[in-house]
Amino acid sequence: MTTKPAHSTTVLRAIHIINVLSESRGPQSISDISEQLGYSQTVVHRLLQTLKSEGLVIQDSKSKLYSLGSAFLSYANKLLADMPLAPVIDPWLTELRDATKETVGFYVPAGQYRVCTIEHESQEEIRRSVGVGKRLPVYKGASGRAILAFEPKDIQEKIIQTLPEEEREDLVYKLEQTARDGFATNEGEISANVSALSAPVLDHKERVIGAMSISGPSFRWNRETMQEYIPQLLKATAEITDSLR
Repeated sequence: MTTKPAHSTTVLRAIHIINVLSESRGPQSISDISEQLGYSQTVVHRLLQTLKSEGLVIQDSKSKLYSLGSAFLSYANKLLADMPLAPVIDPWLTELRDATKETVGFYVPAGQYRVCTIEHESQEEIRRSVGVGKRLPVYKGASGRAILAFEPKDIQEKIIQTLPEEEREDLVYKLEQTARDGFATNEGEISANVSALSAPVLDHKERVIGAMSISGPSFRWNRETMQEYIPQLLKATAEITDSLR
């Protein structure tokens, strides 16, 4: 007779709440979380207060809505620092920064978001700065699409369905273009007068694990000036992927 391993219901419920906050578009209320999970609002409130006390969630003082806390950024940074991936990626980022004179970064997927985990800023006086730990929508911007275009179709569809109907067709078209070209670009899409070029990094099973990005002010870094460096970026992501096989 096989004995099932014991699980803590409280811990599992707390993990489910964290997953909801990770995958949801924007902060959530107690009633939102309760409805999605089928837990009573009393249970959700109690668990949120515990998670909040440990910095795992934060609550906006005005809206009273909950989001993931800054503790997860520390975990992500620690994970990346301990992973053998960082030493492989970093030299390529430095090389791309030196070649383009623009800011370079590496983003990893995190549910409906992407998180900047490595960044080397441009040395130019006017430059783009994102900040390690910054979280941005995965459906928006060059590095977001470079990740999402190579995610499984069910994940793509789940994120597409969170968008207003008028945005869905445009995103589908851009994802198809990114998957075909192997890279993505944007000009002024997230920040005015800032442009970016990005390509995905895949693991040995062809799963996307992140995206390398080059970004800078549009007067200097734009779709015309990017063209020269697309082969170098694709070479970098291809060699990193090969090293992980």
